[in-house]
Amino acid sequence: MEKTVLIPTDFSIASLNIVKNYLNEQPADVKLNIILLHGLHQTDSITSLLFCSKSRMLEELTSKEFNEGCHVLKNKYASQIRSIRKDVFSGFTQAAFNNYAEANRIDEVCIPILYNPRFNSKNSFDLLPYIKASKLPIQTIGSAVDVPMPEKGEVAELFFNRVSVS
Repeated sequence: MEKTVLIPTDFSIASLNIVKNYLNEQPADVKLNIILLHGLHQTDSITSLLFCSKSRMLEELTSKEFNEGCHVLKNKYASQIRSIRKDVFSGFTQAAFNNYAEANRIDEVCIPILYNPRFNSKNSFDLLPYIKASKLPIQTIGSAVDVPMPEKGEVAELFFNRVSVS
């Protein structure tokens, strides 16, 4: 079985932790295409749009640590991950988001229980209102309590497994 899952991201290591937690909850025989989607308003300037490229925008938004974290996840979950793709949504309407979801054949959206994106760009925006208004199935994941970690924000955070003690 193959499915495509959309995960909103602020391009932080914490958002990659959501990917890891999601992968841990999936059956081993499911192959996943993961889209890490970021909301970004684009300029109205024609001159700026002429020289605008999505790959350059993604390069500016992502850090070296984030890209390294994506490679770590691809290697660690090689049997489950068919692809991980970073993308930018720059639409203004619910219809634009629904068209994006349909065009990318998104089967499910995964959002963390503690969804608190921290954007580095002033043009970034929260995708959650569009996601909640869509008819896509939403799976929430994670903990309702933010667990302090010594390696928070670093790639090593992806190797940290939360153990519940009762």
